[in-house]
Amino acid sequence: MPEISVSVCAVVPVEVRLDAQTRAPNDTVEVGPGRAGLADAVRAAAATGATWLWLVDARVRPDPIALEELLVPLPCAGALGDPVLFAGKVVGADGRLDRDAPPWPRLLARELAMAGADHRLAALRAARYGSLLVHRRAVEQHGPPRPEFAGAGDDLEWTGRVLRDEPGYLAPRSVAVRERDGQPDPVAFAANRVRILRGNGWRGQEKAWFGFLFAQDLSQRISARPSETPRLARALVRGLRSPA
Repeated sequence: MPEISVSVCAVVPVEVRLDAQTRAPNDTVEVGPGRAGLADAVRAAAATGATWLWLVDARVRPDPIALEELLVPLPCAGALGDPVLFAGKVVGADGRLDRDAPPWPRLLARELAMAGADHRLAALRAARYGSLLVHRRAVEQHGPPRPEFAGAGDDLEWTGRVLRDEPGYLAPRSVAVRERDGQPDPVAFAANRVRILRGNGWRGQEKAWFGFLFAQDLSQRISARPSETPRLARALVRGLRSPA
């Protein structure tokens, strides 16, 4: 496969190793500790001048061709609407889609869905952390992930804003394997989902879909653990009172 002449800066926690990648990133920025660690690293990576930033989560191991496969669609960028994001597929040890990082398909843009299908890609409306290739312009226009959402929906909040008006795709041949679990705190996640619904990253019909999925998840959690109901109720109130 010919080398694709774009610059990539990897944004990775210190424990993530990328030595085995068939296409090495041009630069690397390590994610520091604390809630602002990722935001600071993304900002620093954008400042390197790299065209694309590759965000790799601490809990996954990218396949050796993961970055190479994320770059494969770039020559077709014009036909795909000049995407701002490509997400790799995250799977569990059994090879099935990871439940913590499912694709969030774009349901209300038929043209993008068809363009993606033509290139064996799936149009996305939002993406979860795992293996994300994000164009530098996303950081320049929207800033990095917001630290106040860190660990509890910051990926949905950030990519929801980034992909509101620009296309992004799932590149299923780029694979990362989930090695460690790390469920967000359900109370913080509930509060932040309310804040996301109140924000401007999602349009009216999209908010209805997002809200339905949120309500479904909340209902399942309450059914499984009724004792959490008071804490989740307080989280909803906090989400309504917090800045969007």
